[in-house]
Order: sequence, then C-alpha cells, then structure tokens
Amino acid sequence: MPSRYVLVLLSLLPGGLASAAPPGPPTRSELSLGGLKINDSLAVVYQKLGKPAGTAGEPGDHDYVLSYPGLRIEMTEPGQVLMLESTSPRYCTPSGLCPGQPMEEARKRWGEGEIYDEDSGNVDYGNIDDSSCFLEIKPDSSRKRIRSVALACP
Repeated sequence: MPSRYVLVLLSLLPGGLASAAPPGPPTRSELSLGGLKINDSLAVVYQKLGKPAGTAGEPGDHDYVLSYPGLRIEMTEPGQVLMLESTSPRYCTPSGLCPGQPMEEARKRWGEGEIYDEDSGNVDYGNIDDSSCFLEIKPDSSRKRIRSVALACP
C-alpha cells in the first residue's frame, strides 16, 4: 500500500497524526443573538422583535433596557444595542450556541475561557478581536448546562 494511503488512514484514527486545531476565542461575528447585533438601532430591534414585553428607563437614556421573553437588551444613549443577554434557545449565537445546551458546547467552540467568578462559574471570553467586546456564558445551578449567553461591547 503506498505510504500516502497509510498516512491518510492514520490521520483518521483518534490520536492519529492529524488532529483538529485547538479551539480559538470567539470572533466579532459571534456578537449576535437571534439575528440582533451590537450597535443595531432601536428601529431594527422593533422591526425584528416588535414591541418589548417590558422596558426600564426611557428611549435615549443611557440605561434604557428592553425585555422580551428570553431576551434582555441594553441600549446606549444614541439608541443602539450595547448588550444582549439570552436565556432562551430561541436566541442563539450565529454558530448555534444556545441557552439550555451543555457548557461543553462553549468549550468545544472557544476553549476554556476565563472563569472570573468561582462562586457562579460564569465563563468570560473577553477582548474579542482585540476590542472591549466580550461574550459571557452563565451556567445553571448544576454548572453543566448554559443558563444564559450574554455579549456586549462597552
């Protein structure tokens, strides 16, 4: 059997010569939940989701918050999305990471991240594409499943 066939076959075996690259941190393309992105306007939010179930503050305020079932949106003063937090599998990242999935799914995509709160087990993937943007995964009480996925560019 020619040696190139042996090499191809070995690379298919677990622990063979070829292995998958280690996961890297998320990129800016992951800064979206359910089709909404950081910096989307209030008009875009209303167009995609309709009127919110609840609000806190007033449009144009620095702390204007929109609440939809399973999705919380913080807006900036000029009326752009600053932060998104999903607690529903309806609102997932573009790569398909959703609340309710095993925490292992985040690690498979982006590695271990940084656990910045030992008590809660929250995992942060910060400095996305060398910016202040971050993606945060909060586990449920068992620390085995994703309770929420949040992202922001403060």
